[in-house]
Formats: sequence, structure tokens, C-alpha cells
Amino acid sequence: MRIESKPCHISDNKAVVRVKGWLNEKPLGSALAEGPTAEIAEDRAIERLKQRENILNNYESDMITKNENKNKKQVKIDLPKSDKLETITLKNEPSDWSNELSSIDTEIERLNWTRDDEKRFLEKNLGINDRNKITKYNEIINYLSILKNIENTNVSDLNIISMESMIKESDEILRDLSWDNKKGR
Repeated sequence: MRIESKPCHISDNKAVVRVKGWLNEKPLGSALAEGPTAEIAEDRAIERLKQRENILNNYESDMITKNENKNKKQVKIDLPKSDKLETITLKNEPSDWSNELSSIDTEIERLNWTRDDEKRFLEKNLGINDRNKITKYNEIINYLSILKNIENTNVSDLNIISMESMIKESDEILRDLSWDNKKGR
């Protein structure tokens, strides 16, 4: 199995790592895991991928057997769904944010944003320069909902404001307020 690891969130007492896996060039998907260190989080994510690989192998072998028994009829394979549902409220903040962080990564990929694009967006809309500085769960949820509502356009197109237009706008505001440059500063 070939794997690729990427840290998603690191703080003093928590690390979240995303691992993508391939088996013979066949993608197994990705898994997020949390742990007290990046190494432990990575090991947990790899273990999840291995479990997924075993599940897929078992389903494939079962389906091959069923297909042979049914004279090669086509069978739709449904992967098992998680029976664990978690209701998220601000009062009941989950200790594991890996699903939300994974969703943010997915939205960033959908929007074809670079790290710089995301950084500019965060500075403009949330007043921070890095996603890792989001420390409250409701801020993560807010950021995710904002990303989901954005059309797939290039963020650099949204953020292009010429210096001249900013100066003109500032001058107009100062004129409207009857302020001089010194008071405006």
C-alpha cells in the first residue's frame, strides 16, 4: 500500500493528520485521525485505511462469489454506512474535529485554492492568516459553511483590489468626514 500523509491541524496537545492511500494504483480514499502527537495521529489514520482495505477486499471477494453463483449478474456494491450519528450543537462540542477539518480540505480542493488563496480569504473574511489559528469549534463550523456557499471561482479574482482604488476610497471617506490625513491615521 502506498500512503501520503499531510498534517491538517497541530496544537500543543492535539494533532490531526490526513492520510491518502493507494493499493496497486487503486485509490483507497483518505482518512483523518487525531492524536496527542502527529505520529500517533498518522498511525491511527493508516490503521483506518488498512481497515477500509480489508473491508473492500472482503466485499470484492464476496461479490465475485455471488456473481459466479448468479451467472454473472451485475450486483451493486454498497459500502457499510457508519451507524454512529453525532448531533452537533454548540453545547455538545465534539472532542474530535477530524470530520470537519476533512470537509474543509475537501471544499478547498473543490475550489481549486492554493494555500495562499486560502490565507487571503481567511485574512479578508475572518481576520486570521492561518486555518490553524481557529481554536473554537463554532468558528470551524462557520468557516466550513462559508466555504460550502462559495461558487467555484478563483479566489484571487475575488480579492483583486488595486491600490489606487483603495486610496481613492479612503480619500472619499476622509472628505465625507471632513478629516485631514493626520486625524484619519
